[in-house]
Amino acid sequence: MRKRDVGREIHALSNLLGRRIEAEKKQQGMQDVTPMQTWIIGYLQEHKGQDIFQRDIERDFTITRSTVTGILKLMEKNGLIYRVSVPEDARLKKLILTETGEAMYQKVRQHIEDTERMLVQGFTEDEVEALLNMMDRLRVNLETL
Repeated sequence: MRKRDVGREIHALSNLLGRRIEAEKKQQGMQDVTPMQTWIIGYLQEHKGQDIFQRDIERDFTITRSTVTGILKLMEKNGLIYRVSVPEDARLKKLILTETGEAMYQKVRQHIEDTERMLVQGFTEDEVEALLNMMDRLRVNLETL
């Protein structure tokens, strides 16, 4: 019997999740929105009324500045977000969903909820909480490398 590696299993799950998300988006006519844009739209809507900046996206999604810059530029070009300077520091740009972005959120929200339900199907609440705690520990382990 082959030894199972945690990293390999996480990678396989990530691929499966990505394919599932793409199939769902295609069904809902959202194929022009990337999975990461989907998560960012949800994040911005959930934090509506708060000042959210690029660095918040970088930190909370653990992705690099250059990656986030590219994603946000595309989202801005596609009319999903706009950026507003803040009085305290003109270099900081607050991220805000446009009306188009907010309308997309309604589709995104349902998509995220459906995906979450599918992922935890057959798990108890305690099992889901234990899994999330283990994933937090994996993240900490990776961040300390």
